[in-house]
Amino acid sequence: MEITQQFNSEVMQAGWFNRRQTVIVAVSTGVDSMVLLTLMQQLPAQIRPKLVVAHVNHQLRSQSQVEAQFISEYCQQHHLQLEKTKWPVNEQPHQGVEAAARHFRYQFFAQCMAQHHAVVLLTAHHADDQAETVLMKLIRGGQLTQLQGILPEQPFEAGKLVRPLLLFSKAQIRAYAKEQQLTWYEDATNQNNDVLRNRIRHQVIPALKQESPAFLTHVKQYTAQLSATIQLAAQRTAELLQQVRINEHTYNVARWRQLTAIQQRAVLKAIFQAAQLPVTASYLDEATQLLNNEQKPTARLNLAHSRVFEKAYDQFSIKSELKVPQNHKLTDKIVVISNQWVQLPRGLRAQLVPTQKKSRADPWHMALDLQLDDLPLQVRQARPDDQIKLAGGGHKTVRRILIDHKIPPVKRAQQLVVVSAKAEVLWLIGLQRSTRELTETNYELVLKQSD
Repeated sequence: MEITQQFNSEVMQAGWFNRRQTVIVAVSTGVDSMVLLTLMQQLPAQIRPKLVVAHVNHQLRSQSQVEAQFISEYCQQHHLQLEKTKWPVNEQPHQGVEAAARHFRYQFFAQCMAQHHAVVLLTAHHADDQAETVLMKLIRGGQLTQLQGILPEQPFEAGKLVRPLLLFSKAQIRAYAKEQQLTWYEDATNQNNDVLRNRIRHQVIPALKQESPAFLTHVKQYTAQLSATIQLAAQRTAELLQQVRINEHTYNVARWRQLTAIQQRAVLKAIFQAAQLPVTASYLDEATQLLNNEQKPTARLNLAHSRVFEKAYDQFSIKSELKVPQNHKLTDKIVVISNQWVQLPRGLRAQLVPTQKKSRADPWHMALDLQLDDLPLQVRQARPDDQIKLAGGGHKTVRRILIDHKIPPVKRAQQLVVVSAKAEVLWLIGLQRSTRELTETNYELVLKQSD
């Protein structure tokens, strides 16, 4: 089937847009984007939307100004609305230019979509781009979902990002451009082999095509199968998640244990993702061991961002540890805690009260067995060599605890500790408490966020 017919057929079957809608077409003036724009212009009137061309002059090459002038004249000649911008030279980094340029470019495309109430952004990624992306992901490693490569359609801003040229190879696109006698500009930097994508483009893919002329077709088939499989797995994981869920943030340990090992891991991964936490093999391994360990009915796993994975008998959840506000400077080196509410640094208040009959176990309360020589209790800045008593009888330094909790160095000096009059550290506030023996609880230390 001729490329125009195939393109038109794909657009009609996919239903990405209709003639009453506005579509943004990202055009760099390279052969791919000029072919995309031409194909969109040639769509039958009954399915052709209103087109707005979006062009970014990155000011990285001397030819950029020529390309910007060309697209301006092209749009004027073809009665197309054009939105263009320049990437300010003073905003361009010395390293990571490609990623920064992409970020700037897509920010501009989003602005164009909002300005014109557009529902779709079109980019000119093609089958060779897809193969390059999949090979790069294989080389670098990562999550299986990344091997889907470039998706034909995905959400973007209030609409969606569509790549209708993924059907076609670079050779097909070039042949069409020559047949239509299109004008386009080549980016000379694409010929440099100093970046991985270009080396794959110029050295690896030609060799693979030589081994199998159907290489691009095979990549397309595998990515389509993988996307379908991942979608099906996500649906099944969502069902399993509902089976173990107690409420929005709490899950049932026994029901989780009834799952297969693969299902258990998939559910945990979904829970970590929902909590916007990094999904690492170590997190999944440790959480699995914790939940399967019947000898420890209660246990905790420290996570990133001051979060903990907590198992409490027949339930487990991800919780936030007490977060000490960081927006105020520490004004007093030492604050003495009394039986009145005492203002602490960074928006906290504390009070030492006689123990309640039913002491609460949460991040805001700590039961204590205090002697007269333990008083008064004080709050001060944590010191790296401060030590907290552990359940096994040993001690751990505050420095080690802060590292374990992945507290950035700049924030470690802002941590507060509660100490006795004998300088014993009782509580690294928001992170860890001393496990000193409780013969008979006689006091309760209470923290409260200032109103």
